[in-house]
Amino acid sequence: MDLVPLSWSGVLSVCVLAMSWSLNAQAARCSHPLEQRQKQMLTDYVRKKYKIADSIALSLKRDDVIGDTCFRELTFEGKTAFRTWELTLYSSPDARFISSDLFDTSIDPIAEQRLKDEAVMKGLVESATAVRGPEHATVTIVEFSDFECPFCRNFSKVLKDALADEPNDIRVVFHHMPLSMHPWAKMAAETAGCAQLQSPETFWSLHDSIFENQTTISIENAKEKLAALAKNTKGLDATAFQKCMDSAMSVGLVLKDIDLAENNQISGTPTVFINGHRLPGLDSAEKLRELIDRARKEAVEPAENARAQR
Repeated sequence: MDLVPLSWSGVLSVCVLAMSWSLNAQAARCSHPLEQRQKQMLTDYVRKKYKIADSIALSLKRDDVIGDTCFRELTFEGKTAFRTWELTLYSSPDARFISSDLFDTSIDPIAEQRLKDEAVMKGLVESATAVRGPEHATVTIVEFSDFECPFCRNFSKVLKDALADEPNDIRVVFHHMPLSMHPWAKMAAETAGCAQLQSPETFWSLHDSIFENQTTISIENAKEKLAALAKNTKGLDATAFQKCMDSAMSVGLVLKDIDLAENNQISGTPTVFINGHRLPGLDSAEKLRELIDRARKEAVEPAENARAQR
């Protein structure tokens, strides 16, 4: 029997088809969910590895294949009577090895980090109302703060000094995080929250007053002191404010911020992000200005690169 020789294009087509078949076969093979015994084995391992108490209900909530690989993203869910949390880990194709990180060498790590920071920032600023600065600012600073925390008071001064001579391209977002160790912090957060429900301007005015008078406030006089500071806040509608306080209208706002902190593994104050990147401790306006300049430069570079490639 005579054989008809394949042209180079024919050979290439056969190779492409074979490769496509191979990838599809691999994807199909990997797309099957883990068996129940594998899920239980992984759940038991995670409980022991992270010393999770038996009183916490732990389950493998999601099992997703990553792209066209056989690696898996595993999302574990823990539940107590008070809260629900998630833990994301990654497993090898045979589920023998798991890790808290999985690095894809086909992706530029700088670009990857930028995308992660952008995703974090989006979650931190979404629906925020204690905000000042332009919506589409080049630099966004997000702070989780406690009005009774002396370090938060210091940071408010550092922030004010750092922004004194900055151009109007910086947005500041404040989130309440009253710590249980501070007896009047929650009361202060709810008081500021009632100003926040009126307008950003009244919130920031009361914010500054509380920090300026922090050392004179105690659990014994907090209610009277905070009410007096609110009364002297420019632009505050006293009647609406009192109604808010009497009906605890701002409690939900404060609790929402606390949940946001927990979801981002934030446990101390002040915790500060610039363009989604969590910062170490800041003790000077000079250092903060350096970080702002760096964030501004990093935010501008991708746009300039995109224009250069056109």
